[in-house]
Amino acid sequence: MSFSQALRDTVHRKFMETRATLGHGGEGICERMRDCGEDERTVLEFFYSTMPASDIGDYDFSLYQKFARFGLSAWENPFWESRIPEDIFLNYVLSYRINNEAIADCRPLFRKELSERVRGKSMKEAALEVNIWCAEHVTYQATDDRTVSPLTVMKSSYGRCGEESTFAVTALRSVGIPARQIYAPRWAHCDDNHAWVEVWCDGDWYFLGACEPEPVLNRGWFTEAAARSMLMTCKAFLPSKDEEEVTRDGCTLYLNELKRYAEKRRFTVTVKNPEPLADVTVHFELLNGSEFSPIASVKTDEAGRAAVTLGFGSIHIHAVKDGRFAEVFVDTEETDSIEIDFTRAVSAEPDAQEDFVFRAPKDSSRNFIALTEEQKEARRKIIGEADRKRKEYAAGFYQKDKAETLATRFAHPEEVRALLKSAEGNFPEVYDFLSMDFGEKNRELPIKMLHSLMKKDLRDVRAAVLAEHFREALPYRKNFPDNLFVPYILCPRVYLEQLSEYRTFLSGLFDEPTAESFRADPKNIWAYVGKYQVSPDRQSERLTATPVCVVRTGQGGELDRRVLFTAICRTLGIPARLNPVDMVPQYYRDGAFRDAQEKAKNGEEAKVTLLGGGEKWAYLHNWTLAVLNHGEYRTLDLTDAAWADGKLALSLKPGAYRLLTSSRTPNGNQFAKKYCFRLSAGDEKELSIELCKTEISDLIQDIPLPAFRIDNDRNEAVPADSVIGGGTALVVWLEEGREPTEHILNEFMEAKDALGAADCRILFLIRDGAAWKNATFIKAKEAIPAALVRRADFSETAVPMARRMFVDPDKLPLAIVARSGRGVYASSGYNVGIADLLLKIIEAANKQA
Repeated sequence: MSFSQALRDTVHRKFMETRATLGHGGEGICERMRDCGEDERTVLEFFYSTMPASDIGDYDFSLYQKFARFGLSAWENPFWESRIPEDIFLNYVLSYRINNEAIADCRPLFRKELSERVRGKSMKEAALEVNIWCAEHVTYQATDDRTVSPLTVMKSSYGRCGEESTFAVTALRSVGIPARQIYAPRWAHCDDNHAWVEVWCDGDWYFLGACEPEPVLNRGWFTEAAARSMLMTCKAFLPSKDEEEVTRDGCTLYLNELKRYAEKRRFTVTVKNPEPLADVTVHFELLNGSEFSPIASVKTDEAGRAAVTLGFGSIHIHAVKDGRFAEVFVDTEETDSIEIDFTRAVSAEPDAQEDFVFRAPKDSSRNFIALTEEQKEARRKIIGEADRKRKEYAAGFYQKDKAETLATRFAHPEEVRALLKSAEGNFPEVYDFLSMDFGEKNRELPIKMLHSLMKKDLRDVRAAVLAEHFREALPYRKNFPDNLFVPYILCPRVYLEQLSEYRTFLSGLFDEPTAESFRADPKNIWAYVGKYQVSPDRQSERLTATPVCVVRTGQGGELDRRVLFTAICRTLGIPARLNPVDMVPQYYRDGAFRDAQEKAKNGEEAKVTLLGGGEKWAYLHNWTLAVLNHGEYRTLDLTDAAWADGKLALSLKPGAYRLLTSSRTPNGNQFAKKYCFRLSAGDEKELSIELCKTEISDLIQDIPLPAFRIDNDRNEAVPADSVIGGGTALVVWLEEGREPTEHILNEFMEAKDALGAADCRILFLIRDGAAWKNATFIKAKEAIPAALVRRADFSETAVPMARRMFVDPDKLPLAIVARSGRGVYASSGYNVGIADLLLKIIEAANKQA
C-alpha cells in the first residue's frame, strides 16, 4: 500500500525547504534518491528533512536506505489487522532515531528473534510479549549520559532507563508496533528523571516500563511518580494531530504527553514591554538536583503569550531576550496565568540572597491497576524466568580461556581481565586491540589508553578505531609524560561524541606550514574551526557530531566546534581537552591548560571561598553553582570539587553567578536559598551558604498505601493490615547481616526504652528464617520484645512500598511509619539518627490522629 498523495506532498515540500541545509554532501544525497522507488524516496526525504546535521555526516546514505526498506516491508506486510495511520507510522515505526543513541542496523535481527513470538497475537498481547523478550536480554543499571545503540544495549545485557526504553522501542518497531520513548526530563517530587515506553495498539496509546514485564498494559512502578509530574515529552519529526508541541531541538519536535498521566492545566505566560513582546524565550523550569532545569521552552507569539500544559505545582519562569531576563515563581495549582513586566528585565542580578519554597504536585493514584493474586504469581514466574535467561545469555560474553592467555602477556594481568569483562558482548573488539603488536616498549600503553576512556566505551568501541588513534598518536609520546600524553593526546574520547577514526583524515587536511602554525599558536585552530556553522534547524543540543562529520558536511554547532578543535590539537600532538568545569576548549602550554577562546587575559580570574559550616554538601543534590551567559544561567560541573573543613575554594572567571541550595522533604517539597554574586578580575571573596532548616511537620506525608500480604505466625499469607492494625505502626524491612541493617538495629537497641513506650506497633519483616541466626537481629528482638517478626516476599512488598512512598527501592533497610493504611514517613538505607527521627515522626503522627 502506498502513502497518500497528501503525505507525499507534505514530506516533499519539507524536504525541498530544508535541502539547502544538507551541507557539502547534499547533491550526492539527492542524486542517490533519484534511483529509489516512490515510497522509498518519500521515506528518505522524510529522514533527510528532519535529521540533525550530525546524522547527515556521521552515517552513510546506505544505512538510512536500509531503515527505509525495512520499515516499508512492515508497512506492506503487517503482522496486524489494524491499519496504522500514516503520521503515526512515519514517526513511530519508520523513524530510525528514538533518542540520542548511536544508530545501528539492528531491526532485522530483532524481527528475526521476535517474529514467531508475536505471530498470531493481538497488538496488545504482542507488545507485552516483546517486553518479556527485552527483559530476557536487558536489565537496569546506571551508566553515564551517552546513549549507546540498541544493539550495544543488547550486547551489554544492561542499560540505564533511557537505554532500556530505546532498546524496547526498537524491538517494538521491528515488528511493526508503533512505539515511542516517554521522558520525564525532571521529576517534581524527587531529584531524578525517568524514561519509559508507549505503544499504539488498535487506535490508542498505552504505556509500559521498558524491560519490566507486566501482565497488562498501562502498568509500571512509575505510575504514581508520573501522576505527580509537571510535564513529560516524546519526540516526533512531523506534527501529529491532537498533540501539543512544547519545544524543539533543531528538527526534533517535543510533544507533551502529560494528559495521560497527571492532573493538568493550560498555563499561560504573557510578556509585556509594556506592549506585548514577541520572540521572548520562556523557560519553564523545575528545581531538581538543586538546579533550575528547563522542562519546556516556548517563544512568545505576537500577543506576547507562551503557553504549555503543566501539572499542579511550583514552576520557575525564566523569560529571556537579547541578553536580558526576568524571573518569577508560580504555583500552577493557584493560577493558570502570569504576566511578566519585561521593562524590569535585567542583564545581571544584584548581589543578594533569597529564600523560597518549591512545592511538588500532590500525591495521586491515577492509572493504578491492581493485579489479582494469579496475575502476581504469573508475573513473578515471568520475571524470574526472564532474569534466568538474561544471566545465562550474559554469561557467554566473557571468554575466559582467551582472556587468561592474553592477560599473561602484560605486567598486570588482572587489569586485562577487568577490561575484557567490562567490554561485555564487545569482548572480541577489545580483545583484538589488546592482541595487536605495537612493539615491546609500548606493550603496556594500550592498557593505559583503554583506562582513559569512559567505562561504557569498552562496550561499543571498535578495535580499528583504537588502533588508528594509537598509531597516529604514538610519535608524540616522547614529547610528554604519560599523565599528559595518555588523556590529552592519545585518548580518542573528547566529550560524548561517537568514537571514530579521525586522525588520518584530519592530518591530511593541513600542509606542514599550516600544521606548524597551529602548533605554534593553537588559538589559530580555534579560528580555523570557526568557519563551521550550522542552521538552527539542523542543530541538536543532545547530539554531538564527530570531527570528520563536521568537516565533511561543513556544518557544526558550538559544541561540535569545541570537539573538533580538541581533535585537531590531539592529531597534531598538542595536549587538549574540554575544561571539565565549563566545557571551554583548552590546550596545554607552559605547564598549564589555557582557554582557546579566551576572552580575559591570562591571570584575570577571581577566587571565591564557600563557607558551608557543618553541612554535608553534595553537588547536584543539595547545591549547584551556575554562571550567567547572555541572559541564561549555565550550571558548572563541580562534581569533583572537594570540601575541606567546611570550606571550598574555587577559581572562577569574572562574571555573574547564582548559587542554589535546597533541602527536599519526603512529600517532595523543597526549601531553598538563592545566592547571587558577581566577580571581577582579581576578586577574592567569601560566601557563607547554608541549607534551609525543616520542621518535623514538614516531613509528614499522607499517602494511601497499597495492600500487601505477609506471613502470620502460622506461616500463612494474610493481609498486612490484619497484623499491623489501624493505629500507628512502624514497619521495617530488614536485611540481616548487611551493614545498613546492622546500624539501624543498633540504633533501635539504644532507643529500646523510647520504642517500648511509644504508642506504636512495631513490625520487623524478614525474608526467611535465616534472620534468627544473626546475632544483632536476635539482640534487637530481645531488647524490643513487643516487636512482631513476620516473613514477607520483599519483591512484592518492600519494592512497591518504597516506590509508593517515593524512596529508593534498592536500598534496605526500608522503614515506613503508617497510620490507618496511609504512609506517614519512609526512609530507605541508613542515616545516622534515624531511630530518633522515627520516634519524632511517630509522636507527630499520633498527635495528628
